[in-house]
Amino acid sequence: MFGRISHTPQKRRGVTFAFVAVTLIVLVGMASLTVDVGMMYRARAEAQASADSAALAGASQLFDEDRLAGSGQMTEEIAAARAAASQYAAANAIVNDSPAVDSSGDVLVGRLDTPWDPSEPMSFADPSRFNTVRVLVRRDSELNGPIDLFFAGIFGQTSTEIQAEAFAIMRSDIAGFTPSADGGNAGVLPITLSVDAWNNLLNGTFTSGDNYGHDADSQTVSAGADGIRELNLYPGGGTGQLPPGNFGTLDIGDASNSTADIARQIVEGLSPQDIIDLGKDLVLGSDGTLPLNGDTGLSAGFEDELQAIIGQPRTIPLFSTVVGPGNNSTFTIVGFAGIVILDVKLTGAMSKKRVTIQPAYVIDPTGIPGDPGFTPGVGDFVYRPIELVR
Repeated sequence: MFGRISHTPQKRRGVTFAFVAVTLIVLVGMASLTVDVGMMYRARAEAQASADSAALAGASQLFDEDRLAGSGQMTEEIAAARAAASQYAAANAIVNDSPAVDSSGDVLVGRLDTPWDPSEPMSFADPSRFNTVRVLVRRDSELNGPIDLFFAGIFGQTSTEIQAEAFAIMRSDIAGFTPSADGGNAGVLPITLSVDAWNNLLNGTFTSGDNYGHDADSQTVSAGADGIRELNLYPGGGTGQLPPGNFGTLDIGDASNSTADIARQIVEGLSPQDIIDLGKDLVLGSDGTLPLNGDTGLSAGFEDELQAIIGQPRTIPLFSTVVGPGNNSTFTIVGFAGIVILDVKLTGAMSKKRVTIQPAYVIDPTGIPGDPGFTPGVGDFVYRPIELVR
């Protein structure tokens, strides 16, 4: 009268419960792993951002007027680089904690000659040539503490250590310039100076004194010494004038480059069209030279344009030799130097004419670093914007 009672559904329910329980454990484990992996990814990204900003901030402190004045101590600049690196590292939190850096070991200030070569060690031999700041940001048991993990403790790991490294360099291995729509005009004057005269200015052998002060931030010039030697570019025999044969104007454009073209270039810099019209790259060749046509004189007609850029940093090409007379001259360019014009007077007595300059930092995004192995033979104070390498 009564049928047999089956227990199959209960067994199936038991199996289903066990399956669900195992599945939940797996899912929770996977979710836990995902959370911790995401945490580690975030920590590494934030550590790299901290290191990058710290290195860039540190390298920016290596520009200093002491270099322009011939000082090779760099004591204050190195200290400022370390302080800036520490400040900017702390300003970029890693998983909500501001990291400290060991300024003696985690922040290194030195020199790289071949930044594209990761095997080159930093050099610390000559502080006057330091150009690189390296920053190591870390969270480990020694500094800042490791990153706590939320769920990995289930598997025996409660924290993880991370670190990030960055090198920032002020590149001065400028082989030439490439004006472009993106980078704008190149801040290169169509004026050239003898490399010997430049070196004599730097070492104090030939200088017109120290009569002006230049404020790089405001790009203004005032009367009074600032500790940086000056040179009167105007060629002549007057007191303080540059001896003839050490100066020239350059034709950077087509063969019919006019006075109006040179005047525009003085104020606005070299345009992409100027380089196209030149018919060749404005870059030193494999032998470290670049021949450019020009004139050994300077027209008084450029007075207004030169006065218009007083206080504004510009690059001036340096030449080793010049052949040919007058406006048929050919200058052999061998490097580039950063300068600022302080005073201009091209009217009146010949012996009183002047275009007074002094060394200055020029940061130009149109500058072209030399190919691997290129070492600029001459030139000073011309840089690309500070950039991260390695």
